[in-house]
Amino acid sequence: MKPHTYSFFGELFASRNVLWQLVAQQLILRYRRTALGYLWTLINPLLMMSIMALVFSTLFNADLKTFAVFLFTGMIPWNFFSSVVTQSGTSFINNEGLIKKIYLPKIIFPLSITSALLIDTVFSFFALFIIILTLGSPLSWAVLFIPIAFLLLFLFTLGIGLITSIATVYFRDLQYVILIIMQALFFLTPILYKPDALKGKVAWLITLNPVVPFIDLFRAPLYLGSLPSQSSIILSILFSLV
Repeated sequence: MKPHTYSFFGELFASRNVLWQLVAQQLILRYRRTALGYLWTLINPLLMMSIMALVFSTLFNADLKTFAVFLFTGMIPWNFFSSVVTQSGTSFINNEGLIKKIYLPKIIFPLSITSALLIDTVFSFFALFIIILTLGSPLSWAVLFIPIAFLLLFLFTLGIGLITSIATVYFRDLQYVILIIMQALFFLTPILYKPDALKGKVAWLITLNPVVPFIDLFRAPLYLGSLPSQSSIILSILFSLV
């Protein structure tokens, strides 16, 4: 590693207490003055997923057991990605006062948002596991791949969040453009449908969507009971490290 790389990680490590405070602040503010407090991180996704599974399985006339797992192995990673990208966009702007007062590695702000949302996402997966066990859906050894999937998704999403946070400083309107892009990208991501459902002239849009291989990292172990495809793993690693 080069000296400046050591310096970067050294500064980040030195600021770990500030990072933890920022993460804790986001989590505390989200659930303060509620009777159940942080239990809502488990209760909320559990209730929402149960309702959505019943509604969508009825609308699509699909088997509840399989459709619930299919839907949420796409929905949960997507919600994490989308939330980080949209919230990170204004992270420098919202913390402008703190940035001017003390020196901190700038990455600490999108990193705190990504970390806080990752904690929420992990709880959402706990809720999903409860649903899977309740419905009696089978689980295979491939679920051991999920921690690796989380790591790759975290790195990729943090990188995109950092890009949007920097870009929004120079182009304030970008925060609204990002919302529109996320809405469009949602329908171009195989969450409610399988990747091969898009055919003809629009099929190529799936291949250009960088979120798709990350969805497969979660969906393959939990829905198909197998490891993700080799191409999904390779693409996810490349997107996470570039």
